[in-house]
Amino acid sequence: MSITKTILSASILSLTLAGSVFAANSPSLSLIKTIDTGDKKGTEIISVQSVLKQAAVSNSIKGIVDIYSLSTPENPTLSLRIKLGLAEGEQVTSVAFHPEYNYVIAAIQAASIKANGRAEIRDVKTGNILATVSTGIGPDAVIIDPTGQFALIPNEGEEFSLDRTNNTFSSADGSITLLKLHKDPSQITSTLIALPDLTGTAGFVAAKHKRFLERGIDWNQDGEITEEPLDLNGNGKIDEDKVVVGTFRGIEVKVKEKNGEMFMFPLVDNKPDVLEPEYAVFSADGKTTWVVMQENNGVVVIDTESATITRVFGLGITTHAADLKDDDSIDFGSQLIALREPDGITLSSDGKYLITADEGDTEPKASKVELNAAGGGRTISVFDAQTGDFISDTQNQIDEAVNKAGFYPESRSDNKGSEPEMVTHLALDGIEYAVAGLERANGVALISLANPSSPQVISIAAIDKKAEAGKIAPEGIAHFYDDKENKHYIYTANEKNGSISIFEINVK
Repeated sequence: MSITKTILSASILSLTLAGSVFAANSPSLSLIKTIDTGDKKGTEIISVQSVLKQAAVSNSIKGIVDIYSLSTPENPTLSLRIKLGLAEGEQVTSVAFHPEYNYVIAAIQAASIKANGRAEIRDVKTGNILATVSTGIGPDAVIIDPTGQFALIPNEGEEFSLDRTNNTFSSADGSITLLKLHKDPSQITSTLIALPDLTGTAGFVAAKHKRFLERGIDWNQDGEITEEPLDLNGNGKIDEDKVVVGTFRGIEVKVKEKNGEMFMFPLVDNKPDVLEPEYAVFSADGKTTWVVMQENNGVVVIDTESATITRVFGLGITTHAADLKDDDSIDFGSQLIALREPDGITLSSDGKYLITADEGDTEPKASKVELNAAGGGRTISVFDAQTGDFISDTQNQIDEAVNKAGFYPESRSDNKGSEPEMVTHLALDGIEYAVAGLERANGVALISLANPSSPQVISIAAIDKKAEAGKIAPEGIAHFYDDKENKHYIYTANEKNGSISIFEINVK
């Protein structure tokens, strides 16, 4: 998509979506370029270090971390490729740049779904390992506080295993690893924070919501997970009806053989083994962390100095118009009732508001009329950071804006829509803005928080309008302010085609 078309679309959206409050002089997004990293897939997380103008990008398939120079922000250049040398089955899931020191922290999942992972601290000039710290099971992100004192690693422990002696399934406990950072990486210390049973917490997912976790199980023990049809009960055919493959929590696990080794596990409570911390954000002083539990639809608040959980709150349900049918006819006349289930979370510059990108990650799909809540709000939501009280969300603005801009992923209407994935924030002339990557729409949304009680989508930009839904898939997102040129940039790491996209925020 050309820059001219992007700016034009953004100007139109500013007028049609935001009303008289946001006139044509509102900030807008424009795509500058998309660069090829040299890898076909797996470019997942991007982290920016503003002080020395550089960025780190992880690739989960290749097992690498790339360091880019941002000396020319609109054209990042590769300065070092760090090959992590992972063992078979291990995976790098995230990377974070220290805001001051010249090292990055990479989260690495173990080959065994029952083993602890680790965090590797790597020198960004040489790629050498400076220190290694053990984490919980399934580390999935690394977040470093703005002061550089702490790092937090959510350990999802999301995989299920089968005890074949009694055909029972189990999952490791989710947990949180808190690192106390140091200029000398050998001095870094860690604390593992266990998660309590949060069943019954208001606003969390509950049995009444009839939600399921889709997880891969190596049923035939061949070392791979197939989504191709598979004869699971050994009767020599692919059955149309669901077959029982075991039990979880005493409940029969019934699956469709046409889905192969992708099983659905009932999410009936919020005990530690189904608590899945996803991402986090620190306060400006690093003393508080908010950790979002995506599949559980809640947030855990941590006091970093004592490494203790001080509060939890649920994220509740959103109700708004939506297109819920994959029928090649875009109609936002249906009603979506959905748990928010955010992937990304950020904090406004003044520390007053939490902002979530409500992607969704439970099943089944939204069109199942017997459900009283689907998974994924398709929204950007705003919460009071101190109380956890819900303030407002964008309703159906994102999908409507993407549709008006000409790249709505109709094939995803029944399954979380444009799918806001990760979110970052910035302030322009005293006004707060959120920027969210749209995984299935292959684009980015700019949201004004001038009035937190009424967040407004004011600009949309596509990476490629013609791309099939989710084929670019911006996963990681980062903001970079170039103080020399007084320009704001947004970078996305695009998981499905191994690229990095660079956007500029045009201030008029």
